[in-house]
Parts: sequence; structure tokens; C-alpha cells
Amino acid sequence: MDACILCARCVNACQSSHQFIGAIDVLGAGESARIATAADKPLAESICTTCGQCLSVCPTGAISVKEPPAVADPTHTVSTTCPYCGVGCGIQLEVDDATDRIVASHDDPDNLSSVGMLCVKGRFGYTFAQHPDRIQTPLIRDGERYTGPFRKATWDEALDLVATRLVEYRGDAFATLCSAKATNEDGYVQQKFSRLIMSSNNIDHCTRLCHSPSVEAMLTSLGSGATSNSYTDYEGAGCLVVIGCDPTSNHPVAASRMRRAIVERGAKLIVINPRRIDMCDYADLWLRSYPGTDVALLNAMAQVIVAEGLADADFVANRTEGYDDWLSVIEADTPEHAATITGVSADDIRDAARMFARPPGSCLIWGMGITQHTNGTANAHGLLNLALVAGQLGRRGSGISPLRGQNNVQGCGDAGCLPNSLPGYQGLRPDTLVRFGDAWGAPGRIPDAAGLVVTEMVESMERDDGVRAMYITGENPLLSEPDLNRADELFRRLDFLVVQDIFMHETAQLADVILPATSFAEKDGTFTNSERRVQRVRQAIPPVGDSRPDWDIVCDLARRMCDKFTYQHPSQIFDEMAQLTPIMSGISYQRLDAEGGIQWPCPSPEHPGTTYLYADDFPRGDRAKFVAFEQGAVAAETPSDRFPLVLNTGRVLYHWHGGTITRRVDGLMARTPSLEVSINPQDGERFGLRDGADVQVRSRRGSLTGVARYTYRMRTGEIFIPFVRLGDSAANFLTNAAYDPESHIPEYKVCAVRVEPIEP
Repeated sequence: MDACILCARCVNACQSSHQFIGAIDVLGAGESARIATAADKPLAESICTTCGQCLSVCPTGAISVKEPPAVADPTHTVSTTCPYCGVGCGIQLEVDDATDRIVASHDDPDNLSSVGMLCVKGRFGYTFAQHPDRIQTPLIRDGERYTGPFRKATWDEALDLVATRLVEYRGDAFATLCSAKATNEDGYVQQKFSRLIMSSNNIDHCTRLCHSPSVEAMLTSLGSGATSNSYTDYEGAGCLVVIGCDPTSNHPVAASRMRRAIVERGAKLIVINPRRIDMCDYADLWLRSYPGTDVALLNAMAQVIVAEGLADADFVANRTEGYDDWLSVIEADTPEHAATITGVSADDIRDAARMFARPPGSCLIWGMGITQHTNGTANAHGLLNLALVAGQLGRRGSGISPLRGQNNVQGCGDAGCLPNSLPGYQGLRPDTLVRFGDAWGAPGRIPDAAGLVVTEMVESMERDDGVRAMYITGENPLLSEPDLNRADELFRRLDFLVVQDIFMHETAQLADVILPATSFAEKDGTFTNSERRVQRVRQAIPPVGDSRPDWDIVCDLARRMCDKFTYQHPSQIFDEMAQLTPIMSGISYQRLDAEGGIQWPCPSPEHPGTTYLYADDFPRGDRAKFVAFEQGAVAAETPSDRFPLVLNTGRVLYHWHGGTITRRVDGLMARTPSLEVSINPQDGERFGLRDGADVQVRSRRGSLTGVARYTYRMRTGEIFIPFVRLGDSAANFLTNAAYDPESHIPEYKVCAVRVEPIEP
């Protein structure tokens, strides 16, 4: 406090100029004035999210990091893109010239997606890149499979072995998982390797486990599987509908832009979520629907819009098709009927529909609470139908936003890491296959049948004619698959497994060969974020040990099996991808370096990029399509006497997905060191638990241990466990391998469990 001059820059950054959180303020007056939290509580007990925005604006050093790294002058900064969620924030890595160590991560005011903001992971989560656990040399397993020790190997030895073994499995016996944490260039090369060298379309990535229902529904209804709008549209909308997601925890900077719209510009907020999330504090309406009942709720909202004359008749008549067939399905879905299914009152359903449909514009924003269900594709169509009937597409301040979970999950799909399409979502049609085959110098060699998605790959391992060899880059299916005990059994049936990653993890422990990759900080490339913005990733530090960029490893392997893949720099890979991909043909490294991120579609070098889609038409043609679904079974598994509770899963602010990266960041681990089982206090008392005590959670498939956390955020009958693995426990030991029939996504969001105390 001796250094504080009470300029209030930190307060403004927390409250009104950046984050709109309000964790700190000026308390007292005169000589007693000070910067503090409500009631002078410790910062960790306040609503502070540890984003560090106050730190970034403090001019005197009164706010500083707890343990500043020892820095030898001079340092330099490198502008790049955050490696965590799909918001795509710009970061400036400060590097110590003497040691080549990253010593700080700063926000980038010039970045158009993050506009000078970062969350706790973006500002403080960089230390994993140089953690001592990094895999630094190729490893080959000696002795018995799965149990024999790994030994260090040279790159030549490891890649020669991989090349020799993989040629035995060309075709349907081979599958590859690409990484949504890697660059566009990495993904493009990997899918090209699979199709051209291994003759296999068994290619997928983590979108299958998060937004594949959104993509399937949008491709059917609109012809494109991407977000239609930009973050600026949140700030220009009259209403935001946040459904099946927790932006404050999962996409914090996007959440700040939502709060700006609400606090500064008066936007209405509707939250639809069975769990009370932080955004409920800002909501005009919170619809607490039962898990798995979204189709009934969305159909009822649409029915109100039609019945009360709130539909955009001109948009429906001139820009859509299938309206009458859809209307015949939803006409009977009145709010009163939906209330009996969803638990949401008919009055609230009507109010939400009116709020959404009225001008000036509304944005639908959703996450995996919509998609990770056996009716995930139906849920996504319900949202799209709502946008179509209200005409909330094709103009500023409106649109549809499936928030992407990983930093490059959008780009991984754009680059062709999908079993049924080539880069740019170009299907396996004869004309497309000819064009790519000619460009790749391999006419007629690209397989024309759609491959397996990741969940089908895993299921096929049970069969002799299924997948026998896998090449996995930057993914950890033995933490991300449902019913992990069964997934582990199936992976042990593979003949050959290659894992390429930066850390040892559950899947790597079963590998025959492990190849060390570089992190985002050690390579050049591009990421594409949730608003379709392609942004540069720039090398800030030398590769750790003998690690290499993913694209470089795959190209070296490919050259041992053919005479192609001669790229010398990722810019050459991007140029090839852009030449073959109309939506990105106007983007280049030169433009990105000169102008910053560019949103596709960008069809020519003169094109500025596209901030919102569907102004005039749709990729599928002149008209978007209504696709009707009725509410089916709410879940594949519901509570019983033996398993009386519903498990809901998701993420927490201080960890990212399974935690392979964030467990290597001391500050993040300090904030969330244990796996918490969130439960309503009434249920805690009912099952003999104690707040803060160890508990065991069981499903029909497995069990885990965690710490009971009493909270009224949870409704009775439901518990919440995050996906992160802490210790030996992870939620996916419990989840159900039941799949949405359209997209094959597992039902992570609903399964039946029981909770028991662990006696000391």
C-alpha cells in the first residue's frame, strides 16, 4: 500500500474499462482510503478471477506477482496467440535474453479478439511450456508392450521404426487423431499424411467430443459449421442467450465482452442452465431446465414467437425452407406442455421468447451443455430454428455462437482434420478429390469413402477388422473418452500406437513410440478462433530438448514413405492450404503480419475478411433450412434407487480440459488443487456427507474420489464434477458411452451416480 497512489486504474480495469467483474474498489475515505475487496476480505475469498488486469495497469508496482521470476536484462517480447480456449486472445511473451526463458505474459491491446484483456490462464499459465516434465527426446518401448520401460532414441531410429510399422496398416486399419491445440499447418499436414500416404480417411480431432452436433446441424441447415458472428456483435446485441455454457469459467474474455454489453449498453441476458453460473448474477431471466430437456424448451420458445406474431415473416418467407413441416411439429409444444418436461414455468418461457425475438437483435451463445447429449444434434437444430424463425442471422448484433473449447478446434476442422471432408469443409466429392489429388501430385489416390469418427475408432478396436494402428498428436483419449475403464481395455488391443505430445499422459503410457513435440511458444504457425479469426503464432523460445514442431515431425516421417512433404517453413504449408481452400484463399502470413488477424471467409488478397455471415445467402444455397425434432428421451441413463443422482460435467476456471497442461502451472494448481464434487447441502445431508470431506462417487462403469463442496448452485438431485484429472480421479471414469446418433458424440452431460462418504 505504500506504493499505491490511489489512481484507481486497477479499479477501473476490474469494473468498467475491461473486465466488468468488480472484485475491488476504493474503500474508506481520506487517510483511510485504500484499494480493497468487499468487506476487506482476502482477494482469494472475493469474486476475483485472478485475471491480473489490475496488475497490467498499475503504474507504481503496488500490485505485483507474488513470486516474480529472476530476470537478467535485457528481455524482448514476442506477439503471439494464447494456447488455451477458443477466444483467441493476443498475448505478448516476455523472454529473458540471457536464459531464453519466458518470464511474463502480457495482454495485447491491438488484438481484435481480446482488446487488451486476458484471463488467469492467459496471463499466468505460460510456465508449462518450460516445465521439467516436458518430453525432450524420442522414446521407444523396450520389452513387453504396455509394461516394458521406455528408452531414449534418436529421431532417425524412432521415425524409421514408425515408418516401417505403419506401412503394414495402410487403409482402414489406420487411424489418426489430430490436435486442436496444434496449429492449422500441423493439422493440414497430418490429414494430408493420412489420406495420401496411409490411404485412410479415419481422421478426427476433439471437435467430435465437444461441438460435432453443432457442426452437423449447421452444415445441414446453413451449409457452414462455424460461428456466424463476432465478439463485437455481443456488444451490439439487444439480447444475449447464454445456454449450456459457463463463459466466466470457460471463455472468460468473451464473458467480459458479454458483461460490457449488459452493464454499459443495456443488453438483456437470458441464461439457460441447470446449474447456477456466475452470469446468472447479470441475468434478466434464468431458466433452470432439467438436463436433457432443451428440445422441449427451445420448441416452446419458437411456438410462442410464431403464436404471438413475433416471427420475422419476411426472413422466413424469402430466406428459409421447410418452415411448414417444422411448424407442424412445434405447434403443439406450448409453454404449458414444455413446463411439465423442463421444470421451467410457462411464464418464463414466454418472457424469454419475447425478449429474444424483439429488435434490435439477439445472439445465441452455447456450449457443451447443448451438445454433449444423446440428443445433441436435435438440441443444436432447436437453436438454429429459433434463430431462423426470429430472423436473427445475417446482420450485426445477431447471430449464432457455438463457443469453441480449445485454442484451434475451429482451425483443426478448417484444415481438414475430419473423416468426411477435405480442408475448408469440402466434401469427398469427385471434383474435390480430383482437385486435391492433382495438387498433391497423387491423382486418384485420395480415398473417397468417409472414415471413422474418434468414438467409432475406439469401438472398432474390439474387432479384428477395425483400427489396428493409431497415430495420435496432442490428444489424450484415455482421459477424454467416456467410460475410461472400457476405453483402456480397447486401446490395449491395438497392434501399434504412436503418440506425439509435449507431456507424458495416460494415452502415451500405452504407446510403442513417443515423439516429442514443441509447444505453442516454440514454433510458428496460425490458430483460428471461435469468431473465425486466423491469427499468427510466433516462436518465442528455442525448442525444449530435441522436440520438434508437429508439422516438421510428420513431414520427416512422410518423406521416409514417399518423395513429397518437402516444406521448409509453415508459411509454405499455409499457402498450399489457402490455394486449395476458397474460404481462406485471400489470407497469407504477409497479410496476418501486417494487418493482424483476419476472419474467413476471405476469398481474395484484397478482401478485408468477414465479420458476420449470411448477409445475402447461405453456403447451402439461397435458403437456410428448418429441421424439426421432437423431445425424445432426456438421456440414455436416468437416476434409479441404486444411483439416485444426475452427474453433470464441465470445466472450471483454473484448469483446462483434462488438466495435462494446467497441472504443470503451480499458480493454477494452488487455486484448484483437488477434484471437487459440487452438491446441494440437502443432498449432502441426505447421503451422510460433510462439506470439505472426502467422498466416493460411483456409476455403473467406475468410481472416483473427490472432495464434497456444498453449494446452492446445484439443484437437489444433481451434482457437478469438472473434467480435469486430479490425482487418480477423473469424471470420465463415470460417464456413459452412449452416443448421439447423428454426430456420435458421447453423453458426457448426464449419467446416474451415487455419492458415499469415505470414512477417515
